[in-house]
Amino acid sequence: MSGKRLRWLLIRLAMEPGRVVPAERLIADLWGDEPPGDGAASLQSAVSRLRKALPANVIVSQHPGYYLDVPPENVDVHRFERTLDPALWRGEPFEGAPFARQAAARLSELRRDVVGLEQLAAENPLREDLQARLMLTLHESGRRSDALAVYERTREALSEELGVSPGAELAEAHLTVLRTEPQRRKGNLPAPVSSFIGRTDDVERVSTMLNNHRLVTLTGFGGVGKTRLALEYAADAGEAWLVELDSASDPEAALDAALGPNPLGVDPLSRLGECLVVLDNCEHVVETAAAFCARLLAAAPGVRVLATSREPLGIPGEVVHPVTPLPEEQAVELFSARVGGSVAGAELLCRELDGIPLALELAAARARTLTMTELTSRLDSRLRLLDRGVRTGPARHRTLRAVIDWSWELLSPEERDFLARLSVFAGSATAEAIAIVTGAGDLWAALDVLSALVDKSLVVRSGDRFRLLETVREYAAERLTEAEPRFLHAVHYSSLAARLEPVLRSSDQLSALAVFEAERANLDAALEFLVSRKDFPIAARLVANRAWHWLVITRRFGEMRRWAARIPGDPLCLALSGDIKAATELWDTERPTALCALLLTSGGTWGQQEVAPKLFDLAFRLGDTDDPWMRGFSALLQGVVAGEFSAGSAHYAEEMYEDALDAFREIGDRWAISFALSCLALVLINRGAFAEALSTLEEARTIAASLGEVLVPMSLLVQTSRLRARLGDFDGARADLDRAGAPADTLERARMAQARADIAYFSGDFAAAESLYRATLAVEVMEQVYQFRSTVHTGLALTLTRLGRLDEARAAHTDALNVVSSSADGPARALVWEGYADWLGATGDFAGALRALDKAVELRGAIPNSDPAVVALRDRCLAEVGVDG
Repeated sequence: MSGKRLRWLLIRLAMEPGRVVPAERLIADLWGDEPPGDGAASLQSAVSRLRKALPANVIVSQHPGYYLDVPPENVDVHRFERTLDPALWRGEPFEGAPFARQAAARLSELRRDVVGLEQLAAENPLREDLQARLMLTLHESGRRSDALAVYERTREALSEELGVSPGAELAEAHLTVLRTEPQRRKGNLPAPVSSFIGRTDDVERVSTMLNNHRLVTLTGFGGVGKTRLALEYAADAGEAWLVELDSASDPEAALDAALGPNPLGVDPLSRLGECLVVLDNCEHVVETAAAFCARLLAAAPGVRVLATSREPLGIPGEVVHPVTPLPEEQAVELFSARVGGSVAGAELLCRELDGIPLALELAAARARTLTMTELTSRLDSRLRLLDRGVRTGPARHRTLRAVIDWSWELLSPEERDFLARLSVFAGSATAEAIAIVTGAGDLWAALDVLSALVDKSLVVRSGDRFRLLETVREYAAERLTEAEPRFLHAVHYSSLAARLEPVLRSSDQLSALAVFEAERANLDAALEFLVSRKDFPIAARLVANRAWHWLVITRRFGEMRRWAARIPGDPLCLALSGDIKAATELWDTERPTALCALLLTSGGTWGQQEVAPKLFDLAFRLGDTDDPWMRGFSALLQGVVAGEFSAGSAHYAEEMYEDALDAFREIGDRWAISFALSCLALVLINRGAFAEALSTLEEARTIAASLGEVLVPMSLLVQTSRLRARLGDFDGARADLDRAGAPADTLERARMAQARADIAYFSGDFAAAESLYRATLAVEVMEQVYQFRSTVHTGLALTLTRLGRLDEARAAHTDALNVVSSSADGPARALVWEGYADWLGATGDFAGALRALDKAVELRGAIPNSDPAVVALRDRCLAEVGVDG
């Protein structure tokens, strides 16, 4: 390699000291159109040779290239740009390197301008205007003493030759030089007036991007903090110039004004050396700003540009960093800082304001006169609420409405109409749904407009879904003047629920469940529209199509009841409200799966005596259909009737549950498989097959977890905990309860308390068991949960027997027998009688204990109880009765 090319390598690195120059760029600059066969190896060799001629560690290797590790002020070219000192000019700039021709021409032009001005001033020593311009130019370049020397020389010449003192222009230039520090061209960034909160990751990301790219554009919704982020980064970026375009039509003129006085009238681009230019608010002159930025980057190789805009500039080399609203924690921190301390309820306010910093600032200003309760209660009219801002701020940022007005005016008529129609969606939506509801014509047409609105930061894209910030949605909704989009929205989501409802019971239920969850807000909005229009029959069908998801899968009973209360006359909705007559009428409707959902979750509404024959009738009606799922559910219902609403049929219940399980496994309905396993486990537990029951419940729990744990697997964890306690695995039993988390209602709390009591009982800590069983009974639960309440009384009775307090134990057994007598559940009643037999055996009444055990067999059916405790009790009683006999 020639020595010239080595010097070019040093020159190229010195043009951008401290910044990595990619290897590909270096190869292209050094070899031009004739690159070596192995460019990377040749460059590495050149760098190695150059390093030997320079001090150690001056040339640093860093992906994707190399950089010169020296400060810009130690490089002559950068010093000349700052000082215009002619002593720094030696020979041809950049040694004629082809890659530096533009930079050399710019420096030469700058030098000619300065030298020409000095020469012109020397030729006209009495021209005060020329001398004043020269003084200001030298002062701006940091040559203060030279500027003062010009003044003294001119003052003396005027005095000696004309007998006059300096005029106003020269005197003013003199005062400027005396009173102001020479501008070192470090920039014009304004000092921050408030703290910068959050966005640490954004600052680091911008820093990384600008290290590798010369143009980075910060995009985002108005008021989201693009300018504040840009200034925060620029404050530590060395020389930085803020060019505000919000009221400018000519970016080049705005740059020239930002750079300060230009006494020579030179090209603004030639005034820039190694620096950062912040082009702020490009969106309203985006075409002009893009063209100017492209020219700036080409003409000033030492310049990096950080632009802010509500849409990308769209030029080659641009890298876009979207600035998103603040996360809730940071939003609360910002709001609290602006109001002067933490405030209760700030989380809700910040969440409703989408975490937009400007909205939070405006809300903080409102907090001086309104309480948090008053603020949050007015959020449904946030545009009116946040209508006061900083008087000195940009007009577009003085109110929340002004922020969106600014963006709205930049839209085409088509985009405005589309955005207004988009406001009918609640939350996010798919492009397909948007195309249908907005009447865009087809999917691609909708995607074209959506993409434009995403680019303009008015629509947020997340994966394959699109949404409006609530602030934008409220603004756009004000401009929606027709009802058609709302009607199309309701029709679309009603049809969607109808299509997906049966899929919830198929092997594809996970995808259907995901859609129901994702579209929850839109389904609610559709219901709201139908109810507001009093389209109650359509609204009732939508409620019925959501019943399985609400009641069975996610167990959102309260949510469904709230909607049902707003739909008069519908049997399903009335039944949900507890109307027994309506519940009876529901049997004759054509909504079998909604009825099944109601039976599974609200059977207590009708009472034990009313529901049992209805269940049995429904089971055979469903079994007479061609639907495989309905036949499987028919078997399940027959098992429920046999196991929980009759006596002596536990064996038939177990058989029916097995049949239902086979059917559901073939269909692939995870929920139904898990539910059938849970039912089967209850039968196994009741007959003492504890290990088999535990295995069954663990499978049910695993399958339930695949549904995203929407099945509320707490009930399964509580059951497995009680089983582990019976089997002596007390650590495992406690771990299951710990995994169950906090109970959602009083019944779950009571069941968890019972499980802890069982652990204490089977581990031999009877004092703790007594306390825990009594605490369980103190929890207020539904009167109709006879089976549960009877087992708790029995557990307390068994504990009191172990403590030797037989009279108290008898009272507890009496309570258990009285409670369970209201239930038609034969196996549950059998457990109570077996518990009572334990007390009879403890008192020595072995014959009575045998009669009680026989009663349990009668109630349970043909399957004997293999519980070791029950087996041991029967053997002992038989032995004792035999001896007595």
